[in-house]
Amino acid sequence: MLLPLILAGASCSADRPPTQPPSQSPGQVQGKPAVSLTGKIEIKALPSPGAWMNAPKDFKILSEDSFSITASTKTDLYKDVDSGVNTATAPMLLFPAEDTFVLTTAVAVDFKQEYDGGFLVVYSDPDHWVKLLFEKSHYGTFSVCSNVTNVTPDDSVNTDVPSKEVFLRLTRAKDVFGFYYSIDGKKWAYIRYFRFPTKGQLYVGLASQSPAGEQCTAVFSKIRYSPKAVGDFWTGEPKLE
Repeated sequence: MLLPLILAGASCSADRPPTQPPSQSPGQVQGKPAVSLTGKIEIKALPSPGAWMNAPKDFKILSEDSFSITASTKTDLYKDVDSGVNTATAPMLLFPAEDTFVLTTAVAVDFKQEYDGGFLVVYSDPDHWVKLLFEKSHYGTFSVCSNVTNVTPDDSVNTDVPSKEVFLRLTRAKDVFGFYYSIDGKKWAYIRYFRFPTKGQLYVGLASQSPAGEQCTAVFSKIRYSPKAVGDFWTGEPKLE
């Protein structure tokens, strides 16, 4: 285990009413199952091997730059702003975060229940983490959301998109982070730019969640990682040299 398993007890929505999970069929993604969910996971597009914080229901390596993560029911990374209760049960494939990087991916989600989603995450501990999330909202729309939890959570729904796939980008320059999204992977929009100082090791990764459903599969593809600084603030593109 890269990090200890953390069990707590709800995403981009403030207070969620209890939901009866509907019946869902298994994900239809075809690929290569992981050899082990307890060892290191090698993905060529990522800079170093990853390891699980919370094992997924299913995981498949689809190519050198793509894989799928299926989350079980009642899985999430969330801190309730009113009660302060932490939930850190989402299956997250994490690797050590470098001081400077740009991580880009397309994420397609088999949305069935509200709050199903896939996300990019930077994680330190249950009170210090950030995520850039693509989820099915309470209103039925497909939403790009962001959450910066530095003891106190700061949750935001940033925009809705027309399809079940979107491109997400996460950037870091020491304590400064940026969030971006794109419909087609070509035209990028800036979402959020913030300072997130922490002590100790940070981890970055990709994850899936299903807080109110039975399961959710997120497919991450066209993954690109650069250890270079951002060259264009408005798009998050890394420097060419």
